[in-house]
Amino acid sequence: MYPSPAVYGSPRPRVSPRHTGPLSFPCLVDAPMCTPTPRGVTHRLELDVTAQDRDTVAGALWAAGALGVWERPGELVAWFAQTPDLERFPDGRWSVEPDRDWQAEWKATITPVAAGRIVVVPTWMADTHEPGPDELTLLLDPGRAFGSGHHATTLMCLEALDELARDGHLQGRQLADVGCGSGILAIAAAALGAQVQAVDIDPDAIAVTQENAARNGVDVPARRGSVDAVEGRVDVVVANLLTDVVAELSEPLVATSRGRLVVSGITTSRAEVALTPLRAAGLRIDEVRERDGWVAVLGTRSGRSDAGS
Repeated sequence: MYPSPAVYGSPRPRVSPRHTGPLSFPCLVDAPMCTPTPRGVTHRLELDVTAQDRDTVAGALWAAGALGVWERPGELVAWFAQTPDLERFPDGRWSVEPDRDWQAEWKATITPVAAGRIVVVPTWMADTHEPGPDELTLLLDPGRAFGSGHHATTLMCLEALDELARDGHLQGRQLADVGCGSGILAIAAAALGAQVQAVDIDPDAIAVTQENAARNGVDVPARRGSVDAVEGRVDVVVANLLTDVVAELSEPLVATSRGRLVVSGITTSRAEVALTPLRAAGLRIDEVRERDGWVAVLGTRSGRSDAGS
């Protein structure tokens, strides 16, 4: 998908799921926003944020040189190897904490996550995970591209795909994952019997999608680009993007689908920013789901009430 947070390569646990750049930026000692930090310690910043401002503030933290950004309800937590200009975040709560093996501690917090019959398992747990009856197990690590299954938007999209499959609307159907990120949605759809293609404007996402597809034994053709890179029209479009991106791409997203559309990455507080142009583009909104401040939209292109049947 379009946001592509990085995780590996940093000693810090993750992550803002709506980060669009590399995980860390070099922070030079002589840079005006930075001061040196003694070896062995890290600066922690806690900021209260609203859902509407969360993406903007997270972007400012990354730009200031954050090693990692952690989204929590109503709050962002960021870590810095060097202290940015305190005036840049005047409402922040700063503290200093000793360095630890953050990668190991972060891994200890990651567990398999279930979405309907789909269970996403990190690779380091593959040998010990025991699949349940009727379970579809996907092996996927949080990494260079967004989509590990733990974020509410990804979960809702996975659940919607599982429901479409149960109702017979994926087997043998054509599906496009627009903004594929890690490829988790396209991989799940392929494993559920769909003929898939995936697109993303981030070249890292294309490489990660292909790696993850190979790991899970499915074929997911992936290419760089936006919705206009999708080859032809498809039966199902799934797009886990951002509120404003959904609004901007509403017409081509709806036009690319011959029938069904699953869209997420939309904040609850700004849902109408995306819903209004989707309706105007000809999408019949069948259901709006909400979880943890995020919205997923399940719809059918107008005039195709029998789409996918």
